[in-house]
Amino acid sequence: MKTKFTFRSSLKAKSLKLEASSSGFTIIETLVAIAILLLSIIGPLTIAEKGLASAEAARQEITAFYLAQEAIEYVRNIRDTNALQNGGQWLQNLNECQKTAGCGIDVTESPQSQQTKECKINDGDCQLYQYVGTSIDPVPTTDPLYGIFGHRSTGGWKPTEFTRKVYITEINEDTEASTTVRVMWNTGSFGSRHLDLTEHMLNWYTAP
Repeated sequence: MKTKFTFRSSLKAKSLKLEASSSGFTIIETLVAIAILLLSIIGPLTIAEKGLASAEAARQEITAFYLAQEAIEYVRNIRDTNALQNGGQWLQNLNECQKTAGCGIDVTESPQSQQTKECKINDGDCQLYQYVGTSIDPVPTTDPLYGIFGHRSTGGWKPTEFTRKVYITEINEDTEASTTVRVMWNTGSFGSRHLDLTEHMLNWYTAP
């Protein structure tokens, strides 16, 4: 027995096939469009992230340079003060810095004898802290210590990513010394970094 198909039923079947085919193609187009959109968003975001990371790394490097320069200026000031007050004792109060592990310097500590701190061989020693105020006065912008770096970990001082060590080597006794400041920090995605600043200092004082 033969089955007969009418023209109308055949047309309806073709129409269903066409609709199914058109529907599948639309989903593929949507997925491709979403993928292109994601790529167009991820690209700029990645560039922006790298730009922010580079800016942060540059900020840290500038801070490290000023921290090294501050230590050099401190040693130079102590040398000049010793020359004027103590005659030939030009490296007095810098004994800790002449040790193998170097020393830390806190320029605002009082008394002056507490401004140098002996470091240890471990690079993590002599970490720097920054004064940001206490909970009573969280933004003490009028405080002369606000923003200053030091080695104190008491109230108002928060730890930073920086470690600073000062090494003084006397080249010629009572005549010349080499001062090297090493500042170390971690830049996150850029890894650990360090900056060395060296200056040769002379004992300009001549005993009468």
